[in-house]
Amino acid sequence: MSECRNRRCARPCAEFLCASCAEELAAALDGVPWLLDELAVTELRQDRVSRGLRSGSRPVAPLPFHPAAAELHATLTNGITTWARHLAESRGIAGPVGDGSDAARWLADNIMAVRLDEAAGQIHAEITHAVHAALVVINPPPQLVYRGPCPTIIGQASSHRPRECERPLYAEAGELFVNCPACGVRHDVVRLEQQLLARIGGRMFEIPDLVRVLRELGEPVPRGTIVSWVHRGQLRAVAHSAAGKPLYRLDDARKRRTNPTPASRSR
Repeated sequence: MSECRNRRCARPCAEFLCASCAEELAAALDGVPWLLDELAVTELRQDRVSRGLRSGSRPVAPLPFHPAAAELHATLTNGITTWARHLAESRGIAGPVGDGSDAARWLADNIMAVRLDEAAGQIHAEITHAVHAALVVINPPPQLVYRGPCPTIIGQASSHRPRECERPLYAEAGELFVNCPACGVRHDVVRLEQQLLARIGGRMFEIPDLVRVLRELGEPVPRGTIVSWVHRGQLRAVAHSAAGKPLYRLDDARKRRTNPTPASRSR
């Protein structure tokens, strides 16, 4: 009795891959034909249309090519066809004729051949990992935007001042409410955003930090754009750091973002 070659399993089994891991691999292989089709769509950027930035600026044309989807499509296809060819040759049986989808179906139909191969653990790891990575690309997790610390009063500090929860709160773009995972209180997202901006809007940042803060607020601006504003005099430094680097007010950058091309002054 040997152990399953899947490093995350290692159950005792007579083959090189246990029945449970073989079922997991077969399920992943069954979904590969659909997954390859979806990756092809995502690769050509036909899966989405950019709606522009949240402030109402003009939509930005997306890149006509999704490099991650293209790479995963090639990796998944190459990996599956390579392993199918390896098994067919080592077992002396007829292999699949066709593309990656055909190879995936062939591997699923010949799952026992996989279990009996010494490379079964590597086959399982490579294919399930590639399938998981592909699913993430075609179904990306929702982008969360920082909405500020939880303002709920949960006690009293040693100075007899109210003590707030202060758990960082994040919400998906467009969400109206968010529940604090620490204290469980439900908050209005718009009010949280207003409180956050009122608290930090006057703060000053160097350009790299300004880029990061704007991105966290769900109002991304490329570094090059901010540098361009500075060179054109559209965003002015209000102070300098101890190291002599210019500091820019967050509110000023947000206002420039919502009005990137101010009207020229009348002469």
